[in-house]
Amino acid sequence: MEHRRFSNVIAFILLVIFAASPSFGQEKRNVRMVFVSLAWNSEIPFRAALARGYFKQQGLSIEPILIRGGPAAIAALVSGEVDFAAIGGAQAVFRSRSRGLDISIVGCTSSTTNYILLGNKQTRTVEDLRGKMIGVTGAGTYSEFAMKAFLKKHNINPDKDVTLRAIGGTVLRAAAIEKGIIAAAPFSPEDGVRLIKAGYSVISNLSESLGIPQNILVTRTEVLEKYPEMSKRVLKAYIQGMQLAKFNKKEAIKAGYDSGLTGDAEIVSAAWDLYSPGLTADLSIVTAGLQQMLDEDIRAGLVDKSFTLDRVINDRILKIAQQELRAEGRLK
Repeated sequence: MEHRRFSNVIAFILLVIFAASPSFGQEKRNVRMVFVSLAWNSEIPFRAALARGYFKQQGLSIEPILIRGGPAAIAALVSGEVDFAAIGGAQAVFRSRSRGLDISIVGCTSSTTNYILLGNKQTRTVEDLRGKMIGVTGAGTYSEFAMKAFLKKHNINPDKDVTLRAIGGTVLRAAAIEKGIIAAAPFSPEDGVRLIKAGYSVISNLSESLGIPQNILVTRTEVLEKYPEMSKRVLKAYIQGMQLAKFNKKEAIKAGYDSGLTGDAEIVSAAWDLYSPGLTADLSIVTAGLQQMLDEDIRAGLVDKSFTLDRVINDRILKIAQQELRAEGRLK
């Protein structure tokens, strides 16, 4: 009888330990991550981590999901359908968080704007833009924000000196230049290289002048709090992918192809030369650039003036991941 009672006590204690410890059972191993593009400059860190088994080394199974558009990706994240999202621009995050939605920025995969500004034969310099129409993806998009910031930096008033027009995706913007509907438009490095080979004029490489993070990694605060170990492992694997993508061109491009990315080898190589300097090495938050984006949203009345970055940035677990990777000798 005493033996049975003692066994029951031990079983109860073990049950409490296993239930309380996130290392046993509570931590997720299957992670769903959403992406909004298959562009090399935004995908290569994740694809490198996937192809080289960094997620598996962290004991994780990753399911990548493609959803076109940041708002749709955020909707999937907030609904709980996915655990992490890699999106372009932080405006949707600011606006979602200001409305009370549970979403946080946990890392930046780029520290700058990955756009090349291309023009027609009559538009070859920044000054040539005055009085012209410039195409952007859409109203309120990152491309519009980036163009406004670029123009202001060159003393061109985006509201008076030029006309910004929502055109749509790459094919539509390129066709609009070709038909003379617009004089210029920003393009991703890969698309930019392709269009340069087709005869379009390079006005400027925006990555050289705008320190505004284009690509960020976000999740719900709930995920960070409920699954801290899983979150840390995701970030450690992603950072290892960042290291390969930024510092090893040959292996990074090979990993991209191995994981399903496609493209002409010459164009992919030339595009890497353009965007790789703007990749962060360890997902560190680019605070100054995010603040610039937030200030613009506040000025436009899209976010309340009392809103601050500390309400949307949550890099506590990121710092732990970085620290562990340094201790392991895996972080340059």
